[in-house]
Amino acid sequence: MMKQILPSMALLIFILFLSLTLDVGGVGSSSNWIALMIVAGGALSFALLAYPWRNLLRTARMVKKTFHPLDNPHDMILAVAHLARSYRQGWDIRNLERQGNDLPPGLLKTGVELIACRYDRNKMKQVLHQEAAAIQGQYEEAMKMIHCLSQAALSLGLIGTVVHFIRFYGFSLDLGELSGFGAAAFLSIFYGVLVGKLGFIPLANRMKEHYSEEMFRLDLIQEGILGIQDLEHPRSIRFRLESRLAPQDIGSSIVQLPEIEIVRPEEVALESKRIGSILVN
Repeated sequence: MMKQILPSMALLIFILFLSLTLDVGGVGSSSNWIALMIVAGGALSFALLAYPWRNLLRTARMVKKTFHPLDNPHDMILAVAHLARSYRQGWDIRNLERQGNDLPPGLLKTGVELIACRYDRNKMKQVLHQEAAAIQGQYEEAMKMIHCLSQAALSLGLIGTVVHFIRFYGFSLDLGELSGFGAAAFLSIFYGVLVGKLGFIPLANRMKEHYSEEMFRLDLIQEGILGIQDLEHPRSIRFRLESRLAPQDIGSSIVQLPEIEIVRPEEVALESKRIGSILVN
């Protein structure tokens, strides 16, 4: 851990040293780069100082995962129903185990392996709940980390503003440098708000939405696995899982029946008279 803390502290001190000593030289790219260095570099050093590498890498993978759509819940329900049908046909554990080997890593594959290992229902429910709780904890930790980075970016933007205002009032009488220090001060708070409020906060909200969908999907998988363990009928499992989906999700799976035209008695009488007049003529 010290191997990570010491470089991050050195990076933070180096950034503050550069912000106090670099020549801004007026309004331009140099003031932009200095302000961005304080916010982005300071946020990076804060992340390295506060969190272990493995947590940062796991959070990065989860952030990347939020930009990819989750598996279709209907496909997952069909897979559960297929596994239940295979398991009911002669209680074939080996057949179920072979099909489980073809599944991607996840809670569904774990549940199939537990059934193949002949776990009892209570023990299986406990293991599935623990694995789902571990995934939930990872999401909560990642969202907490992103919120902390958002606050750190805002704080670093304020620090950059204070540092450049100190230089603005105390270290230079040249008008070009004064304008550069003022620009760097305002750009620091601008980049702090941009990264903190318009970068990390929307990212945390996106992860929160992805997290709620993932937790609902894991809950469906747990219920389906327990249904397979109880040897329920595949149609019963499928109907129960689909009934928990949102109405807009299951609307596409409902077969639309043709509309039945209702004919009134008076319309029938008029049509009969018309046909009779045609036959007479």
